[in-house]
Amino acid sequence: MLHLSEILSAVADKLLSVLFFDYKAIISYVIVILLIRTQYIKEIKMQVNSGDDDYEEIYRKRIRRIFTETIFYGAVIGFAAGVLLTSISIKLGIIYNEKTFDYLFIIMVILVLFNIRYVCIAYAGGLLAIADLVFKIPEIDAVPVLIVIAILHVFESLLIFFGAGRNCYPVFIRNGDEIAGAYITRRFWPVPVIFLSLLTQAYWKNALFLNCALSVIAYTDMTMTKQPDKKSREMGMQLLIYACILFVLSIAAVNTYIFGIVGAVFCVAAHEGIMLFSRYRERHGDPIFVSVRRGVRVFDVPAGSHAFKMGMKRGDIILSVNGKSVQTEEGIEEALKNSPTYIWINAVDYKGKEKEYEYRCYPEGINNLGVVIVPRENEVTYNIYHDENYSILKNLVKRFRGSYKEV
Repeated sequence: MLHLSEILSAVADKLLSVLFFDYKAIISYVIVILLIRTQYIKEIKMQVNSGDDDYEEIYRKRIRRIFTETIFYGAVIGFAAGVLLTSISIKLGIIYNEKTFDYLFIIMVILVLFNIRYVCIAYAGGLLAIADLVFKIPEIDAVPVLIVIAILHVFESLLIFFGAGRNCYPVFIRNGDEIAGAYITRRFWPVPVIFLSLLTQAYWKNALFLNCALSVIAYTDMTMTKQPDKKSREMGMQLLIYACILFVLSIAAVNTYIFGIVGAVFCVAAHEGIMLFSRYRERHGDPIFVSVRRGVRVFDVPAGSHAFKMGMKRGDIILSVNGKSVQTEEGIEEALKNSPTYIWINAVDYKGKEKEYEYRCYPEGINNLGVVIVPRENEVTYNIYHDENYSILKNLVKRFRGSYKEV
């Protein structure tokens, strides 16, 4: 029996060798990273603008931070998951077949063509497990696949919970006859999964060794009825419960076949159910970030702005600035046109509680708050339906047809 220190050392050594010396793994990893980077760059173009000159730069820094965290946390999850998977393999005698991950990657690529959120391993892994249990596909074992999915989703849920409200971006959407503000969170983590496999070639035939395969976990969500940090914590808890139940089912499936079937179906159905139920609640709930008859509704408070420094929160309603009632963004600009060095703001939060903010900025003065407000008039809105159902395949077909018509 290997000691924990030996497992830690072996997994770390394998992970480093894969990330720095395995050219095939490096190429695959770089391709996935570049695709993820492309998605994050698109987010910059989708978000709303506060009118502050520094606003775009603030969000560019946020995207760069998210991208950096994506790579870092993906590697950390790969290491931690590798230690757990190796320990479980030794304890239960579970051996992973590397061809299982080849099938997994192929299914993942096919699914992502239909919807970008299907890149998450829960869908490809669940379908592969169901196929193995029904058709008895050689060289594939459903139980190890379900264990991998469960462990990766434990870490994903923790990242979502503890990163609540940090990695989201604001957009305006059409909600019935009015404009509403919404926050979209879209995160991808490329994870190098370390697992115990069996060598069946040459001199070392039937020897155990550590192998590695690239996987992706993804989280996409939208909220307009709750504060984004609260929504992320709720989703994080739901995904943690999902992962724990899936882990119990997959361990039980080691000795009982029926639990394998239940676990495989649960893997796909429960994950999709969580996402669909979240959308249903958002579409049928009362949005927070809508315009008001009295005052100005704050939609977003960028980090580093004057409003952020004075403690203003998303959803606040600004009633007056330095004693002057405001009803529009222009009203705020008028109240600050002389760049006062001291301001006080009367407001209420989204629950209706009265608040007062005070702020000093000497000697420069303050000529803007740097907030994003919810407008009363029509503006360009984001197509949330298109975002939730974005299909690479449909997009390619439309582009091809467009090019064909032009010819």
